[in-house]
Amino acid sequence: MKLIGLDLDGTLEDSRDDMVAAAARVRAQLELPARQPAALHPFVNGGMDQLYRACFDDYLARAGNGGIERVRLAYEADYLANVAVATQLYDGIAAALAELAKLGTLACITNKPERISRRLLDELGVGALFHTVVGGDSCTHAKPHPMMLQAAADSCGFDRARDQVFMIGDTAADMQLASSFGATGIWCAWGYVAQLDASAAQPAFTAQHPSELPAMISR
Repeated sequence: MKLIGLDLDGTLEDSRDDMVAAAARVRAQLELPARQPAALHPFVNGGMDQLYRACFDDYLARAGNGGIERVRLAYEADYLANVAVATQLYDGIAAALAELAKLGTLACITNKPERISRRLLDELGVGALFHTVVGGDSCTHAKPHPMMLQAAADSCGFDRARDQVFMIGDTAADMQLASSFGATGIWCAWGYVAQLDASAAQPAFTAQHPSELPAMISR
């Protein structure tokens, strides 16, 4: 049996523009000075905590202990309502997912909140292909902690000592997750990260295009 874990942002789609737009709207809601999209863009793909602290640093500096929670609630509500305005699947992903679903059980492993991730996958028309979604708020640890893949394996009824587990993603955290869990890592060269640092955990395979993924899993 095969469990095929897939990252979301930078692997299946590019959601940065919608995430930036949500940050800009929440800044306006909190009556903060507007910031150019280019000033927000670098901080929306490093995890939600970084997004909140970097994009709303001026608000958090004066808001006290409850500031981060207010930002989180406001951001998640806005982004959930506008999750797929500009976001689209990368070319070839829909067909690749359909083929991968014939080869094994698909699990989305992402640091984006689970509820938002499920909504996004549904909006993009591929949610039904995934047996489970493990988000950054689904476990007590986020990527690259192996708990995320373990949660997916438990949900799908997989035995890591018996079954094959793969992790497909575009970042060093995805490859570290694969290495820590003992899964086969496949790095996606079309994602947010141009190349992996030599000091990072290295993938077993590199895919230059989504169409290559089914054959890699089959091998």
